[in-house]
This record gives sequence, structure tokens and C-alpha cells, in this order.
Amino acid sequence: MQALFVYYKIAASEHAAWLQRVRVFEQQVQRSWPDLQIELMQRPEASSDDQETWMEVYRHPQGVTQAMTESIGQLAAQAGLPMKRASEFFIPLRE
Repeated sequence: MQALFVYYKIAASEHAAWLQRVRVFEQQVQRSWPDLQIELMQRPEASSDDQETWMEVYRHPQGVTQAMTESIGQLAAQAGLPMKRASEFFIPLRE
């Protein structure tokens, strides 16, 4: 099952404002994709230039599809989230 990881940086001093914006965005994504699981994470500490790295993790019982990925990107743009968002897919480790 494929999972999507999206990460970006925000100013640590703007944490509360970005968190509110991201929570609204998450609600929009959930309305579009009710079975999509979303987890929001951040690195434990800010960088030396006072930037926090945040990560959105998306999982779906049948895997994250291209349509979901495109929708997430469009909703993020509409919500005014940082446009410099790096996205990567991961699958469970093969044994």
C-alpha cells in the first residue's frame, strides 16, 4: 500500500497561524476523500534560520492514487499553503 509524504517549511514564529490554515485544509481533503487518513508531523526542532519542517502523511486502505495526489495539491494551493511542497511516495519495505 502506497503512502504519500508531503513536506515543507514554515516560519516557527508563524506556527499557530499555519496550524489553523492546515487544519481547515485537512477538513477540505477529508470531505473530498473520506477514507483518506491524514497525519500532520513536524521535526522536533526548528532550523538555525527559525524554520520548522512540517510533514503531511496520507494513507488510504487501497493506497494513495494519482487522483488523490492531484486533488491534495489543488486543495493545498486553494488553502494558501506553502507552494514549495516536496512530495514522495513510499511503500512498505519488501522482505
